[in-house]
Amino acid sequence: MTEGPERIIFDKPEVKSGFLGRKYFSPPVKVPHFSNLQYKEQYDVTRAHIIVNPYSGKKKGLTVANFVKDELLNSKIDVELYVTENPKHAIEIAKNLNLQEGEAIVTVGGDGTFCEVISGFMSRDDEAFSKIPLALVPAGTGNSQANDMGIVDYVAAVEKITNGRIRQIDIAETSFMEDDKKVVRYSHNLVGWGLGVDSNILAEKMRFLGPLRYDIGVFLSILRGRVRKAKCFIDGHLIESDFVLLLIQNTCTGGDRLRLAPKAQIDDGKMDLGIIYHIGRFKILKLFNQLKAKGSHVWNPNVEFFRFKTLRIETEDPTAINIDGENLGTTPLDIKVLPSAIKIFN
Repeated sequence: MTEGPERIIFDKPEVKSGFLGRKYFSPPVKVPHFSNLQYKEQYDVTRAHIIVNPYSGKKKGLTVANFVKDELLNSKIDVELYVTENPKHAIEIAKNLNLQEGEAIVTVGGDGTFCEVISGFMSRDDEAFSKIPLALVPAGTGNSQANDMGIVDYVAAVEKITNGRIRQIDIAETSFMEDDKKVVRYSHNLVGWGLGVDSNILAEKMRFLGPLRYDIGVFLSILRGRVRKAKCFIDGHLIESDFVLLLIQNTCTGGDRLRLAPKAQIDDGKMDLGIIYHIGRFKILKLFNQLKAKGSHVWNPNVEFFRFKTLRIETEDPTAINIDGENLGTTPLDIKVLPSAIKIFN
């Protein structure tokens, strides 16, 4: 008998009593962001290439980038500043930079901007990704990756750059369809299909609400009650069903810092997959409330978690996907985990 995909098992929850004696589960224990707590190497930066999305967050990206520039110059580090002008511009900038030993790429923006920088970085011809480290300065809305790495603001980000301590992280090579062409992007945070994408599409229409838009988007998507049939191949093992959501996580949190995958680690050579099967609207609302309660959704009987190296999602009709917070293309979707693919200051 062939073994199935690798399941993620959570310890039995601790049951507590709340208001009026109501029972609830205590949140699951979050594992460390890195499985390997040792630093890979020490790196002395002589020049920093800052790539900034000026529209990140509430259009504060350029202001933050100038703060970072000044701090790095005060630390005797030369700086080149590049301002993106449109979507995908960060990909082209990172791909075409003239990089030398001792230099680094600094991203000022959110998870989507960092995804673009990594995607351009990984598509270079010179394999600079094996030598040149990246830095992340949070200036977006969600900032899931920075949050999980303990980078709370630009001051903390600059401190990590000047300290020069390097770790290696996994990324996901993702291929999908866009305008009838196969496109490849490299994800550092999450890839979503189903309810999560529907809610993000709605949330993008409410950017003026800030992080609150994610909750509203989810609520409206749940009311719509869309369910999709798909084939999901987890390391070659097929699960075919009606799904509400498929969510691939490289990090613990996503969206408005929701603890989506409490056991995800960014350097374990694999990614975590959360599956919600077809259930009714009220059960989904209950599940979402459990998720908001610091991740107690992991014990919901309608949720399963797996860990994988390769993943493929097939649908009868093209279905939207989301990569690192950005709605980019449609299925079929292929994901391959690239262990320890890039170096990052932490």
